[in-house]
Amino acid sequence: MPTNKIDRINLITYKCQKKKVLKSVRCRYLAKSHVVNCTAKNQNLIYANFRGSIFKKVKFQNCKISGCDFWGTTFNDCDFTGAEISDCVFMACKFKNCNFSGATIKYTVIVNTSLAECNNMTFSKKTEVYNNYPKSVLTEELIAALEHLKSNKNLRTYKLLHISDKKYNELNLYLLQRRFPRKVLPKLLLELPNHSTKNITTYKRLERQLKSIEKESII
Repeated sequence: MPTNKIDRINLITYKCQKKKVLKSVRCRYLAKSHVVNCTAKNQNLIYANFRGSIFKKVKFQNCKISGCDFWGTTFNDCDFTGAEISDCVFMACKFKNCNFSGATIKYTVIVNTSLAECNNMTFSKKTEVYNNYPKSVLTEELIAALEHLKSNKNLRTYKLLHISDKKYNELNLYLLQRRFPRKVLPKLLLELPNHSTKNITTYKRLERQLKSIEKESII
């Protein structure tokens, strides 16, 4: 049985070394990456999934971070000065002594995450903060569509709809139900396999693909 190739960043600057650079990434599933004592100044992180990753002493100054998923990610002594953060999901993250001076955070969802050690963090334009894990409404039609998609390799790898064979990704489903009518969403999901899912690495990428399918169906 073929296994999925592991795509992961392990970037560590050791003592007396020149600081390594976390370069721009797009549409990658980078679960459990480790980035320590590095710089990412003026880089773009677009539609990257950093589930379970660890960032320690990383400078994200003036970065554009868009459409990324940070599920269970740890940020320790990180600097987000001047960063533009949009359309991201922070779920069960751990922030310790992080600086957000001058950072712009918009259209972002933050769930079950303490922000007590996020210095100078301010929100703008529809950022949503949930203290508790939101629940979706699992109709018969939605469950049937989800069962149909269980065999989709990319969606399973990136855990966008299913956490496991017996557990759905209720946060993503909840967010999708806020975006699409509940009777329409199952139909859009059933149409999803007829399009490429290769680059659907994050929730936001999934949402945009479904928007495109919805627009095509109206036309």
